[in-house]
Amino acid sequence: MVRLSYNERMTTSRSTPRIRLTQALYLLVLALASMSGGRSLQGGIALIAQSAGFLLVVTAVLARLWITLFIAGRKDEQLVREGPFSVCRHPLYLASIIGAIGIGLTSLSLALTIALPLAIGAIVFTAARREDSALLAAHGDAWRDYRDSVPAFWPNSLRQRSPEWVTVPPRIYRKAFLDAASFLGLWLLVLLLEALRAGGAWQALFSLP
Repeated sequence: MVRLSYNERMTTSRSTPRIRLTQALYLLVLALASMSGGRSLQGGIALIAQSAGFLLVVTAVLARLWITLFIAGRKDEQLVREGPFSVCRHPLYLASIIGAIGIGLTSLSLALTIALPLAIGAIVFTAARREDSALLAAHGDAWRDYRDSVPAFWPNSLRQRSPEWVTVPPRIYRKAFLDAASFLGLWLLVLLLEALRAGGAWQALFSLP
């Protein structure tokens, strides 16, 4: 039985700048979605785009919940190599990129669909490099072996390895649930703002293809 214990000294300060930058970026997306017109994706393509966006956001939400079972607040202090971390080293960040693509598609803007995942990708790639450096300093050869055998972002399903049991404190999973569900909330807001603007609730101030 493998028990994933929660460390009271959660190292949130290291991730705070990334989280705040990501939140600011998504607030900008909401502003752009609500105040701009001239969408590239219209008609049947728009319906397909928003359906695909919903599926990608749901995938990101479920993935983040699954990944949290294995990381359980230990990410900065222990070398986790089981479950999703056995197929890629940064599955949480991969889920963030998938969610960003979904939000971009939901906005019906080709510009946002391209720019948002690129911006989120830049943020998480920078964070991943910092985490890799910290894990190298903390775990040395064990991390080098992990790095050499497991890709950073692109999953290698052939390496899947999961324990029989995982134990996660409820407070950790509750926080993870709220964090993951925020993607759904963002998707709903983008969808609502786009529908209200397109329906004439207010005039667009500029065009965003």
